[in-house]
Amino acid sequence: MKCKVEILPSVWEDLKQIEDYYILRFDVQTALKVSEHILDTIERLEQFPDFGSVTPDDWLNEQGYRMIICKKHIAIYRVIHETVYIYHIADTQTEYTKLFYQ
Repeated sequence: MKCKVEILPSVWEDLKQIEDYYILRFDVQTALKVSEHILDTIERLEQFPDFGSVTPDDWLNEQGYRMIICKKHIAIYRVIHETVYIYHIADTQTEYTKLFYQ
């Protein structure tokens, strides 16, 4: 099943913050490599929307959210009809499930 992937505005902000972090800690090339890897992983959801797994949060799972791991980051998404909506990208070491309780 081929799906459309919709990256929400909040995700572009998340990605920008991740890039800024890698630019400050490493360099521009590393930042671009990380963001490209994240976007490439998200792109796979077009062909394989069930590629991800359940989240560690029961409420998010009940709402139909799933996550994909992009090395050190995760992308939280939900499939609605034939569209994959990407809601957040976060570092796996953070309490990213709290992003939905603000």
